[in-house]
Amino acid sequence: MDFTGRSCPVCSEKFREEDDIVVCPKCGAPYHRECYKKKNKCIFVDLHKSGKNWQEAEEEKEAEAAGVKLCKCPHCNAVNPETAIVCKICGGFLSENIKDENKSDAEDDVESVSGTVKDSTAGSDPSSDKAEPPFPPGGVPLSVFLDPMGGVPKDEDFDGVTGAELSKYVKNNTSYYLPVFYRMKTQGKKRFSFCAFLFTGAWYLYRKMYVKGAILCLLYFIVEISSLVLTNAYSAPLVREANESLANSYYISFFDYLSWAFNNKPFSEAMLMFAPYFLLALFFVVRIICGFRANKSYYHHCVKKVKTIKAVPLKEGEENHHKALSDAGGINTAVAWMCLVCYVILYVASIFIK
Repeated sequence: MDFTGRSCPVCSEKFREEDDIVVCPKCGAPYHRECYKKKNKCIFVDLHKSGKNWQEAEEEKEAEAAGVKLCKCPHCNAVNPETAIVCKICGGFLSENIKDENKSDAEDDVESVSGTVKDSTAGSDPSSDKAEPPFPPGGVPLSVFLDPMGGVPKDEDFDGVTGAELSKYVKNNTSYYLPVFYRMKTQGKKRFSFCAFLFTGAWYLYRKMYVKGAILCLLYFIVEISSLVLTNAYSAPLVREANESLANSYYISFFDYLSWAFNNKPFSEAMLMFAPYFLLALFFVVRIICGFRANKSYYHHCVKKVKTIKAVPLKEGEENHHKALSDAGGINTAVAWMCLVCYVILYVASIFIK
């Protein structure tokens, strides 16, 4: 196949007849041999996963036929009209001399956006650790922060649903969740959820994952109440007894308590002395697991719900399922406040009972 006149996806230079060209055996993308050696792999990983073949960008063909001048984004190599200011793919400035005069304080937190905006299939490497679009030194363009999709295209495929449909269901804070979902889908990278870590079951209920939320809330209350009962009935009296026995010690460490309990008390009593701490440590591990798995669980939950809603036939006069998605998705603030009140009551009660 003759690739003369087409662009190398790595260096963006046009192929010449005398160039040494290699072709990816999986998707058919052409490269200069040196460019391919430089990357040591084909950069179109998304095409390999989807089983699609590389083809010359239709936009370049149409623009060339219409006589429209195009330019390459200096950050992701995406093709843009020469008159454009911001790249339509990564959001970076097409000219390093352009500064965003309306930069807001929100730009200080660029990680949630800059690390997850869609990479260009015209020359980015979504499988590498540095696949995030390198926004220019002037900061992230204001247009990215104002985009409810967080820079993710509306027609992006998320396991059978589009980015627009997913956005309608997520509804709240889509500029955070859509890029996170995109990064998980394309790069397999997860993002730790501090909200899920801190609030566990309440966060799941807040995001309408009722089954997991109810289980985690029930587990939390069981751990807290059990810890409270064990502390007052067994642990606190034994700790006071240990303090009296170890009163001559200059400093009493946890290991001193441990040694005293297992040397002076039956094994069952010694275990009851430390049982409240074991329970709290166990639930802390649950919190960490929630923090790491929350965004992935929410992603699968959203995709499943969107597919279920889309399976229902449209009503007369409806063009799409967006209204149904918006009504079914979003957040449940009422249940979140109820959980918060219960947490506060339990915390205050534990203080007074102790």
